[in-house]
Amino acid sequence: MKTVSAALQTHLGQATTTLAVLWKVTRLDGTVLAFTSFDQNITYLGTTYLASSGFLPSANDFNSDLSVDSVEMIGFLDNVIIKENDIRNGIYDYALVEEHIVNWKDLSQGDLFLRKGIIGNITMKNGQFTAEVRGLTQFLSTYIGSLYGPLCRAELYSTPTNNVSPGDHYFCYVKEADYQQTGSVFSAADALHIVPNAGLLQKGSATPTAPAPANWFNDGEITFTSGANKGFSFEIKGWDGATLTLFLPMPFQLQSGDTFTIEPGCDKTPTATGCLKFQGYSTDGFQSIIAPTNILNFRGEPFIPGNDLYFQYPDAVSS
Repeated sequence: MKTVSAALQTHLGQATTTLAVLWKVTRLDGTVLAFTSFDQNITYLGTTYLASSGFLPSANDFNSDLSVDSVEMIGFLDNVIIKENDIRNGIYDYALVEEHIVNWKDLSQGDLFLRKGIIGNITMKNGQFTAEVRGLTQFLSTYIGSLYGPLCRAELYSTPTNNVSPGDHYFCYVKEADYQQTGSVFSAADALHIVPNAGLLQKGSATPTAPAPANWFNDGEITFTSGANKGFSFEIKGWDGATLTLFLPMPFQLQSGDTFTIEPGCDKTPTATGCLKFQGYSTDGFQSIIAPTNILNFRGEPFIPGNDLYFQYPDAVSS
């Protein structure tokens, strides 16, 4: 049950009201943004809620059956506060949103708390964005436990003290520092392709000074340390020995000389493109190399029969 002050409750019961919706958005990087549906800025409890982005809410949907309730926020991309590149690069992913209603004519009446949730899908069209705000019951839809399958469940470079997937108790133990290296950009024909300067090696392998062969960086990650894309990381789709191809486009144009760190990836299979690409590491906390491949730390079940085998049935075959 929601509680409001007696004064605000009286105002809500009137035929004519002076209400405004307040949204406070707290991004994962700690940045706090505040907006209002009113046509002027509102300062409430020390926070200034801006009217410049033209925020409008959709109808609120509340449920009592623990299903995920949601609402949409609609606003303008002004490239000052809400920037298209920030949305495309995931800056607002999983941001916390708080929604309140106030009487803009008399803020001393307090507020009516509507919801708290996280930002889900965001769509952009014709200079506007529509952000889905999912209720906290969204977290109840998270799978707890593990499912068996042919692919490895461990995240690459994960350890009990450096778990890149919180809550997961399967670890890869490959030491990231052994495989990570630096490089620089020679050229970039477009936002998906990068030609690095010569010098990328097969670092971490049994031949660490050999040039990185084709497919070595497939499913890996590149993080820019200078230039317009500094701080952004991108997953690598392919490496042919000369050109890196990304899964998603970079937001800004690369310049020759931009620097980066890069590391190979794993397709989570027990093959040369998966755990056999990496040397075997111990699980005793020291991450010592103890085997030529990391098959001992493979966390999948590739030999369990799948559904196709289960549904096979005897069939007469003529000779």
